[in-house]
Amino acid sequence: MSNPDQQATLDAAQALYREWLAAKSALQNTREQLEHALAVMEKLQQTYYSPAFNELYDADERGELNTTTQGEYSVMSQDTIYNEFIEKDQELWRLLKLCVQHLEN
Repeated sequence: MSNPDQQATLDAAQALYREWLAAKSALQNTREQLEHALAVMEKLQQTYYSPAFNELYDADERGELNTTTQGEYSVMSQDTIYNEFIEKDQELWRLLKLCVQHLEN
């Protein structure tokens, strides 16, 4: 017979493993969501830096476009998209630092 402390240690380790299996699935989903978010941002950057987007600014200045949104800021405000580029990079750096910190331990 094992001693009660050993059984408690085993049970705790098994519970942690079970918790990890659930978290691992969430981690994989997070990676997929991140890949999707980065693909969307890449398309947004391509659009933002295209000559056609500059033409949109000109048309907006002439009042030719309806810039009403569903509640978010309009992309016609240059700072809207540019700020998102900065926030994306900041978030990626935070994630990278978290990953590196974990891998170094």
